[in-house]
Amino acid sequence: MSAPRGEGVENDSGWAWECDPSRLWVLGDMPAGQQELVGAVMDGLVDLAAMAIDPKDGSLYEDPHPMRLRTYEDEHLMVWYQTIPHRSRVYLKRVNL
Repeated sequence: MSAPRGEGVENDSGWAWECDPSRLWVLGDMPAGQQELVGAVMDGLVDLAAMAIDPKDGSLYEDPHPMRLRTYEDEHLMVWYQTIPHRSRVYLKRVNL
């Protein structure tokens, strides 16, 4: 596994993730360990978005609403995010632990 990129750092395809509207609003006083987990998940979602893949729904090319609010969840957290292809960004909107 590669080192985490973090917020605003682009992958090889020029994609990155950002907190929307701000890191303070989205992550607030979340412990550093939890923020690292969120960062790792977001890095993965960015890599998938760069390949036009949604982890739940498959191809973003076939999505009639590609910029809709999406969710990703595992046993540790749930994130709400939005993929914006023309900006090469995945915007993190909310996190539940």
